[in-house]
Amino acid sequence: MTNNQLHASRGDKTLDTLPPGVYVYTSELPEMIEEKQPSYSIQMEPVWLNHLLMHLDENLQVVTVNGALEGTLTGAAIDHLQLTIQGIDYHIRYPHIIYFRKA
Repeated sequence: MTNNQLHASRGDKTLDTLPPGVYVYTSELPEMIEEKQPSYSIQMEPVWLNHLLMHLDENLQVVTVNGALEGTLTGAAIDHLQLTIQGIDYHIRYPHIIYFRKA
């Protein structure tokens, strides 16, 4: 699937945000999951995730162990957030985040 097809299936990224728990993935993922049957665990922080969800579609500064990023929060999943900066989606895993704040 090309980037354009992914973007088309999701809609205009600047106007549409997927609701929590809804993700864009390729058609190969279900087969890969079935074949590999991966198993892993993560430490979920419900208050952290809930607080992020309150800021969907808002501009945030996210400070990571490698520095700060500023963009629009366009997704919050169980294990990472999606920050969109100048039309590019960055997927940042929570263990790498020190804090976030409204930009």
